[in-house]
Amino acid sequence: MAVNDSVLVVVNSSAAAVLFVAGVSKMVSPAQLGRALNALVRSSGDGFASGHVRAFAAVEILAALALTGTATRPAGAWAVGVLGASFAAAGVLGAVRGGGAVCGCLGATGGRPLGWFNVLAGALLMAVPAVNLAAAAPGSATAYFFQSGTGLAFGALLVCGWAHRGLIKDLTRPLPASR
Repeated sequence: MAVNDSVLVVVNSSAAAVLFVAGVSKMVSPAQLGRALNALVRSSGDGFASGHVRAFAAVEILAALALTGTATRPAGAWAVGVLGASFAAAGVLGAVRGGGAVCGCLGATGGRPLGWFNVLAGALLMAVPAVNLAAAAPGSATAYFFQSGTGLAFGALLVCGWAHRGLIKDLTRPLPASR
């Protein structure tokens, strides 16, 4: 595998892992992000319901999976770029308006409201289409699929560990002595 192929696999696997974990966490618990978005928009209508958040989560999951396939990689890369732009826009709105509601990004129960972290994450995701355009087609379609799929799985494990590091810390603490 050439260096170009390696960079492509690492970038796409990383983006796919973040989007996959974010999408699954929104599917499981859409209410937290719904509250954060409703606090940002402050519309007079019904606002964002669980169904809206779950639909967005489905797009995240599909874009993540599309990045792992050779034939679907270009479309997946563009979808990731659009998702990145939406994350950045929500982050800018959160930073400017100061919504205050925790977004629950990546399934973290505590966390921070929409803001500059989301802008940074969105900017990094917006770079994925550029990397995919600059990279040549992967040398072997089968090798790319298995390497990016493995990278997605390993990356998702790392992202979950980072998002839930407080729980992991609690598990690794010694239990109090019982009398």
